[in-house]
Amino acid sequence: MAQKREAEIDRRTFLKEVSAGAATLATTAGFSVNAPYSAAEDSFSGVSVTARSDRKVYRGVKLRAVAMPLGGIGTGSIALAGDGGLRQWQVTHNVNHLAHVPHSFFAFWAKPANGPPSARVLQSPALYQESDFKPPITTNDHVVPAESKKLLARLPGVKGLEFAGEYPIAEIRYLDPDLIARVTLEAYSPFIPLDSKNSGLPLIVYEFQIENPTPDFLRVSVLSTLQNFIGWDGHNAITGVEYFAYGANCNTVARQAGLTAIEMSNSRLPADFPFQGSLALATLAQNVSCLAQWDDLDHLWKQFAEDGNLDTRENAVSSAEGRTWNGALAVPINLKPGEKQHVVFIHAWHFPNRYVNWSQPALTIPDQRTKFYIGTMYGNWFRNAMEVAEYARDNFTQLSQGTRAFRDTFYDSSLPYELLDCVTSQASIIRTPTCIRVQDGNFHGFEGCCGASTGHCGDAGCCPLNCTHVWNYEQALARLFPDLEQTMRHTDLEIQQAPAGYIPHRTILPFYLPRNWDRKIGGPENPALDGMLGTVLKTYREYRQGAGNEWLLRLWPGVKKLMSYIMTTLDDDQDGVIQGEQPNTYDTSMYGPNSFIGGLYLAALRASEEMARVADDIPAADQYKKVFENGFTNLPALIWNGEYYIQKVDLDKHPKNQFGMGCLSDQLLGQWWAHQLDLGYILPPEQVRATLRSIVRYNWRETFAGFKQSPRVFASEHDKGLLVCTWPKGGRPKSPTPYTDEVWTGMEYEVAGLLLQHDRVDDAMKIVRGVRDRYDGAERSPWNDVECGDHYARAMSSWTLLEAAAGQRYNAAQSFLAFAPKFTSHDFRCFFITSGGWGRFEQKLSPASQINSLTTVYGKIKLRTLELAYAGQHLPQKVTGTFQANTLPLKVTLSGKTLRIESATELELSAGDRLQLEII
Repeated sequence: MAQKREAEIDRRTFLKEVSAGAATLATTAGFSVNAPYSAAEDSFSGVSVTARSDRKVYRGVKLRAVAMPLGGIGTGSIALAGDGGLRQWQVTHNVNHLAHVPHSFFAFWAKPANGPPSARVLQSPALYQESDFKPPITTNDHVVPAESKKLLARLPGVKGLEFAGEYPIAEIRYLDPDLIARVTLEAYSPFIPLDSKNSGLPLIVYEFQIENPTPDFLRVSVLSTLQNFIGWDGHNAITGVEYFAYGANCNTVARQAGLTAIEMSNSRLPADFPFQGSLALATLAQNVSCLAQWDDLDHLWKQFAEDGNLDTRENAVSSAEGRTWNGALAVPINLKPGEKQHVVFIHAWHFPNRYVNWSQPALTIPDQRTKFYIGTMYGNWFRNAMEVAEYARDNFTQLSQGTRAFRDTFYDSSLPYELLDCVTSQASIIRTPTCIRVQDGNFHGFEGCCGASTGHCGDAGCCPLNCTHVWNYEQALARLFPDLEQTMRHTDLEIQQAPAGYIPHRTILPFYLPRNWDRKIGGPENPALDGMLGTVLKTYREYRQGAGNEWLLRLWPGVKKLMSYIMTTLDDDQDGVIQGEQPNTYDTSMYGPNSFIGGLYLAALRASEEMARVADDIPAADQYKKVFENGFTNLPALIWNGEYYIQKVDLDKHPKNQFGMGCLSDQLLGQWWAHQLDLGYILPPEQVRATLRSIVRYNWRETFAGFKQSPRVFASEHDKGLLVCTWPKGGRPKSPTPYTDEVWTGMEYEVAGLLLQHDRVDDAMKIVRGVRDRYDGAERSPWNDVECGDHYARAMSSWTLLEAAAGQRYNAAQSFLAFAPKFTSHDFRCFFITSGGWGRFEQKLSPASQINSLTTVYGKIKLRTLELAYAGQHLPQKVTGTFQANTLPLKVTLSGKTLRIESATELELSAGDRLQLEII
């Protein structure tokens, strides 16, 4: 009796909590904007094993623009939105944030032992009737699809929900007392760093957890329904089940061991049609009722709301002209008091017929009507969507545990939550339509996805393809999936490079098409110099990330030819200073000495020297070293104004698109690169530090009220942000460098990373928090940093924040790893990744000792040399290394505050292994 009373109290507490939460969320006007919230009281923070007091949970108006993209690398994506619905259906090689597939949702039914049943669509209309919200003009993540509004006008939704997103996993807690049970969802597409195949599957997993808080048995059922949208182009609107290209759509039920699925096909479309393919709606449950083909929403709901089951119909009949079928699965569960169970659904798709569906200005063939087939990588692995679902079933434990291991390891960190959020949220760009992986295995990327900020919505990405200057900022792909990044260097140096040595900044596909080296490209018109210099730096980065000597030696002739072209045409006197036309990422050409291009050149010289020594090309290495040393002296002498670097340009000769006396936020891009590649200072250290102070002082704005952002607006008046360029000393040209009055997150992350590299933690976090406050869900999606298009590639510069915060440096060729934490060094913990594995680095300080450890979570980590920032006040007396219960023979040297620890033999840390170093 006492047990039953306690259970009833628990149930009343739960219902009271949910009712209070729903009341806070659901008001007559939508949401309460200023609803009080205490993280310490947040029961939702306990869903994740990485729960922490500062965990970001989206509630109220901050759900408005939430849209986390789900999907594999090169597969397209579907977004899980802040209302609990699915939006932005971009899996048919389309790019369209407004694309929506109706009748594709989840629902929940429950019946207590002594009460009536209730059923709810697991989606909330609480923000659907807002009237006073003024959305930003450069984003549309807040737009509710018309069919979602129709759905919840006809069927009951939940009163509210809460959303937590730690990419790659989205979590939703549904708030409605009529649910009776506690219902939460974890949605993800498998994401395992260093495993590009299993991170490139065309599927989404939805794991529902159902808990019975009542004192009695509870019958529940979870429903998933999906429309057969084969034949849809991803752009024109679908109304209900009607679309002009539908017809002959067919759904069939497949029941296998451990899998129940509805296979979806279209027999009318030609085999090579761009939108021909297959779909699968699947569950890992066996006791499943299904409605293979339905087109009457009221009839479906009547069945489900009555007893949580569907009138199983498995006959396959082709749909009529202009119409399609939906398919539905319902999984019933009986729950004992206090019991929890899981229900897993899978959405799988297979659209292998990818063609070039974007404009290629440099294409040598004038016939733009010709279809150029490029295919998809996942089309090599699977013949249809059903095979995708079967693969997910057969490998579910590995896929699920690997994904969670990454999320948990990454967020189980002592670093500020905003910083972690910056890094993973932008890593999602890799798996949006910004990036593609074609049939030959090569990875390519647009600048972003056409959308509100581009003024149009094209069939594909914005500004194709592999734009070398924008991708100069990306660092996430290179760390998470270095095998894919290496294919981009193959494209640069073995496909795109002109006979003269230069590299156009846009790639033409397919590769068999001839290159037209002299045709104007666009954005800028001539090959981007910053992109070429970045290609040199990226090649050295890939080598350090584990590409290997053989790989580097294959590409070295191309790198050398590229450097020869640059030095001959722009630094013929080899004084280390670039002169002449400098096309760049500002869609224009700069002239005259400046540190933006000049710094990249100096960093490229240093990287080329290091690569030349690997290639045993000593004459080239010596030449690069000499030119670098000249530039290190000559460039600052020309452009240092005492506070920052300016552009020394003749404005009478070049009156347009120059910044002259301005303070450019990007002016230390070369130094940012040099620190990542362990190349040292490429400009005088004291000047670099002073320049960083000036960038923060002059370019940071606490508000944009009264300031005209032009030509595009990426921050609201109440926001904070870093301007591209300002003129604190006057001298602003009448026609300055384009985009100077804008805010680019990719540049903000770059500057914040450089600040962390120089121990300016407060300034760095000020910028980081400013960006994440803009992208907090209220106006903009946290997983969609916008520039020239959605999911803009430049924003992947945020990965540097992680490495800079940890002081991490890595060189696979030398089995070398270093750490020097910038935050809470007395008790530090963070994720790290190498070419072969990833895991956790920890540091704990006490008056008596410093203990550092490396724990491998995935793969194998090879290590011979470890450098640590020594935090002790006195010379260390002893360093003890323990690995696999053995004490290691170590060589230890101390230089300043850097402790270098070398093992006599190379260590290999497999998953579960831990290396500990105790310094006393």
